[in-house]
Amino acid sequence: MEKYELLYLLPAKYTEDELKQMSEKINGIVTAAGGAVSETHQLGRRKLAYPIGNVRVGNYVLSFFDAEQAVVAKLNEMLRLSADVLRFFIVQKEPAISKIPAFVEEEPRRVRAEEQPARPPAPPMQQQPLPPKEKINMADLDKKLDEILTEDIL
Repeated sequence: MEKYELLYLLPAKYTEDELKQMSEKINGIVTAAGGAVSETHQLGRRKLAYPIGNVRVGNYVLSFFDAEQAVVAKLNEMLRLSADVLRFFIVQKEPAISKIPAFVEEEPRRVRAEEQPARPPAPPMQQQPLPPKEKINMADLDKKLDEILTEDIL
């Protein structure tokens, strides 16, 4: 028997008691298909990145179970037909990973502007000195303009 993880998403319309009943129902589906559920974790309510069937908020549930590969295919089909499950994902559990993801234990904390570390001030910009302007004589300018206008154009 292989070890698997089942992550599924239920609509947020359910209360805590209804969520426990739904997770027990899905665990019953796993055992009916021939698997053995070892543990189940409620990962909490999260806003979805995009609406799924007009549902914008969902409850995530993570279950670990042992089963044969044929059982996983049967479970996949049964969950696909379930109207209560918005999305689900079954993967083979890696033995090196034994801890539940970190976002389960702590809620995201918003940082206020006054709590953010201050940025160091930017170094002052050094301006390059402009080259000195040459004085232009108006008579010389008129003479040069006349030369340009009287030249033959090719």
